[in-house]
Amino acid sequence: MSDRAGDRVLFIGGPGNLSTSAIQELLSRSYQVAVLSTGEHFSELDPRVKQYPGNRNELPVLQQVIEDFGPDIVLDFVLFTPEQAERILSIVEGKLRQFVFISTVDVYGYPLSRLPFREDDLWYPTTQSAYAENKRQCEAILRAHYHPARFPLTIVRPAYSFGPRFILSFMSRDQGPAMLRRLKTGRPILVPGDGTTLMHVSSAMNTGKMIATLVDASRAIGKDYTCGHPVFTTHAGYIRLFAHVLGVEPNIVYIPTEIITAVDHPEICRCLLHALTRFNVAFSIDRFLRDFPVFQWEVTLDNWARQVVEWNKQQGLLNGPDEEILDDRIIRAWEAQIEGFKI
Repeated sequence: MSDRAGDRVLFIGGPGNLSTSAIQELLSRSYQVAVLSTGEHFSELDPRVKQYPGNRNELPVLQQVIEDFGPDIVLDFVLFTPEQAERILSIVEGKLRQFVFISTVDVYGYPLSRLPFREDDLWYPTTQSAYAENKRQCEAILRAHYHPARFPLTIVRPAYSFGPRFILSFMSRDQGPAMLRRLKTGRPILVPGDGTTLMHVSSAMNTGKMIATLVDASRAIGKDYTCGHPVFTTHAGYIRLFAHVLGVEPNIVYIPTEIITAVDHPEICRCLLHALTRFNVAFSIDRFLRDFPVFQWEVTLDNWARQVVEWNKQQGLLNGPDEEILDDRIIRAWEAQIEGFKI
């Protein structure tokens, strides 16, 4: 890793779940940092960060930002489609010292062919997730243009990294603070299976700093890395992580995964269970550690969960409405069947 004080790093997307800590880390290394995004959270940016409000899908916007800021390095956190990949290539190829694409571990395909999974293990099809398939296609497009001088590419695949605004349930990516409110009030929490399914959970702060570590690192050019904590937990352990911080005993309802996935219902068919959370998930971080052996994970999952819960508390989000969700309907149907089961 080489710190080149004053050199320019452009974030496409941010400040967000992972980019927030990556931005702060690069500022601490004296880089000039700019962010192109919709501007939704620009008020949270360090005043040293140059702000470009705009839509990355508009070619003239991308061109103007690249021309105005003149980045040496670009980190693309919101590249989701092949069209976006082709568009950014048409602008930056031959102009950068490094392009860092934030992909996803979901490109490996589930179920994983090995546990813990390494980057060069056998990949399976991503047919259950359009998001993962699009990311895989983006990787293929960018990799086809890789050249150490004309297009120096680094690919990052973050494991699930929760943050103040991003907390998964097993059924949805969009629950956010709702799960914390349910835990706090003793509402039932649906856990598919018996709670022992493996889950690779990381801190967004640490994963963001891992991404920043790859910036301007010559050994990272032409490589791809899984990023996240070097440990994993279980579904039940994940729920208890937040319950412990809230000081409650979680009201967990275990329902066999195959019972839920067998239900032909639109909400269940498109829920996260089909594409991801029914599978055992654990990844090796060895490739990253071989190249960056001195990296330190600064916060434990327990400490990070405490910070995330405190942030949601300060924002008043733990006192929001206790709305009914899909999980409630599944739990009621399951309990009715159990109640009526007699021999």
